[in-house]
This record gives sequence, structure tokens and C-alpha cells, in this order.
Amino acid sequence: MREETPALAGHLLMVGGARHVPRECFRAAPGLRISVICRREAEGKVWDRADLHRLLILDRGVGREEWLALVRAVHAHDPVDAIVDFTESDADKTAYIAEQLGLRCYSGRTAQWVTDKYLMRARLNETGVDDTPARKVVGPDALAAAADALGYPVICKPAGGIGSRGISRLASPADVPRAFAWSSEGTAGLDVEELIAEPFHQGREFSVECISEDGQHFVAGITQKSIDEDTFVEVGHLLPAPLPEARTAALSDTVRRMLDALDIRDGVTHTEVILTDDAVRIIETHLRYGGDRIPDMLAAATGIDLQQAWARQAVGHSVAAEIEAAVKRHHSGERADFAAIQYRLADRRGVLTAVHGIEAAQRMPGVQEVATVTGVGGRIGDLTGSLARLAYAWALGATPEEATQRARAAADSLTFDLDDEPGHRP
Repeated sequence: MREETPALAGHLLMVGGARHVPRECFRAAPGLRISVICRREAEGKVWDRADLHRLLILDRGVGREEWLALVRAVHAHDPVDAIVDFTESDADKTAYIAEQLGLRCYSGRTAQWVTDKYLMRARLNETGVDDTPARKVVGPDALAAAADALGYPVICKPAGGIGSRGISRLASPADVPRAFAWSSEGTAGLDVEELIAEPFHQGREFSVECISEDGQHFVAGITQKSIDEDTFVEVGHLLPAPLPEARTAALSDTVRRMLDALDIRDGVTHTEVILTDDAVRIIETHLRYGGDRIPDMLAAATGIDLQQAWARQAVGHSVAAEIEAAVKRHHSGERADFAAIQYRLADRRGVLTAVHGIEAAQRMPGVQEVATVTGVGGRIGDLTGSLARLAYAWALGATPEEATQRARAAADSLTFDLDDEPGHRP
């Protein structure tokens, strides 16, 4: 019996920029046309513009009805067959456009649950996946009251935060003014400017990388994270996380139940969790693949390429069988390397004027990539989020220790020249 050829999209609407990922869409569907609609601040993430059929750029304040009107105008002349948002930015508009045009996508309700951490907490409580409570915070007094009710220590963070911005840990009432100011600063430029407070869970942090199809969830990898204790900014990752089988199963089961609870049926997700002594606690999830080179590391170490698989799914391919086969090959030992990334942080504020040693670091054993996060001429401030890091290196190794040592050696070999900021006195 011949396998049926899938009906592939002829015109894909992509919300937001996704750098190189659209190239995989073109490979997966010959003759494909891609239209991109995005905010102005995402314009730098729109690569290969010459290959796009059209590009629509909107100011930040433009509402969803205008987004829809523009897409309807395009749709009237060049019908859109499929929609995808590889970045999660403007997930609410993605869901709304999909609903109005009858395209396959997550619902507006799912977009709200995922992008607003307070709503996510309520949903996970309601469905019994994770009973971690959360309180909205509108001022220092409200934060103090929430912390008293929840019991110290607590975490205060933006309800719609990204990149580890604005996360504060409070050990006592004395921490309230500082924590509220720091978390409030972290909401700058975010779509959700509210703060929430929730209990601080003590344990090890991981992320779980999944791809879903028709409600079936495949755990592609689990990443072990190294976190700066003061700012909660991620400074290193290792995958696959070297965990006992029972712990891996517990993480995977909890994340699958969370995805069901949030009604996520298709696409890639990146979920951050805390593994405590007696439970798996959800921190947050995202309707996108992980950052910090996690997809590249996962593909290199295990052969499971989430970006390629999602691009294929977006244009109409079923990817369940190929993901299952890749996971089986990895677990059989056919692809069993480890990958680690290490970040370099600045030890003082200033303006980055030069980076030395990148080429030499790239020639070190197992090293796959060495690059800067902040470009030359960029201002280096306090470690307020992921973009405040200086540079990174990631490497492969036959063991977790070898991969980590190789990445750290490459990152540590770099040197940086910093000039004082104008007006700054050391």
C-alpha cells in the first residue's frame, strides 16, 4: 500500500522573525511562499528577506484587529494555507488570526495561559498538574502581603517575563523594596507588565524540550541548567541531563500532563522546571524552542533536530514517526554524545571595545561554536538578563564531564577589553 503524500502548504504566514528556520520550511515544501508579519523590534530576526514573498512590519502599539485586516488583505489575493509563530512573540495575535482564517494553530486561551504566568499557575492548579500558588503584586505593600501569606522565601517576577529578567528572591520582609524595584524594572518592554509572587522552590533546574503532534507529546531532550544564584540568569547548560531513569520519567510525565492541561497539541515547546526532593515543579513553558543554542546542541549530541522537524510540521508534514525514530536511535547509543555551553560574564560595567581569542578557542577539542552575546561597542551593565552576558562557547564530549570541561576551557580562554562608561568613575 502506497503512503499518501501530505498536502503541503503553498503559502505560509509566519508571525515574527525566526532567523534561519524559514530556510527549513522552503526545503520541506518546494515552491512555498512565505509572508512574514512582525513588530518593528523583531525586524532584525527576519533573515533571507530576498526569499520572502512579502514582509509586513508594524509598530508595537498596533492592535490585533489591524494585524488581522492586513492579513485578510493578503489572504484575499494570495490565500494563506498555514500559520506559524516560531518565536512565541505575539502569540495572542497568531491565535486570533488563525481562528479568523480557519487555520490550524493553538487557541487564544492557550496563548493566554502560556504567556501570562499568573493564568498559567491558575490553570495548572485547576487541573492538578502543579499546585504552586501565585499572587498578583501591584506595589511594595502588596508584595509584602503576598510574601507573608505564601511564606518566605518567595520569588517575585514579571508575569510575562523573558530572558530571566526581573527575577527577585526574597528571604525576609527587608528584601521587599529592593525586590519590587528590580522586578518592576524587568517589565520594561514586555507585553504583560504585572508582577507575581510565588513560593521559592529549592532544587535543581532543568528544561524539557518537546515537540507535539495531534496532542501526542515527544520529549526530545532534557537540559540541565547552571544558574547565577543572585540574578537567576542562566550561565551554562548540559544535555542530555545525566539523570536516573526514574527522574527522567517523572520530568517527562509532568511536562506531558502540563501540555495537555494547557491544550498544546502541535509544535515545539520549551518548559523550565525545578526538580525538588519530592516533586517536579513547573516554572514556565514557552510556545517555542529553547534559546542559548539548545536546539543546535540537541541536534549535534542526539540527532534530534527540533527546528527542522517543526519547520516540516508547519508546512504540512507529519513528523511523529521521524521524531520517534530519532529518539530511538539516540537511546540505542547510536547518537550518544553530550553537549555543554558555558557563558562568560563581565566583572565590571563598561563598553566592550575588543574580544580576543575567539579563533583559538574554536580550534580547541570538541568545540562547536564560540561567539559574543554583546557586540563590540555594546554597553555592559549589571547582569539583569540573558542579553547581559558577554560571550559563550559550546562543545561536544563523550561524557557530561568532558563536554562541560571543553566548553568551560574555551569560554575561559577569551579575554575582553572594556572602557569605562562615559561619566563613570571607578
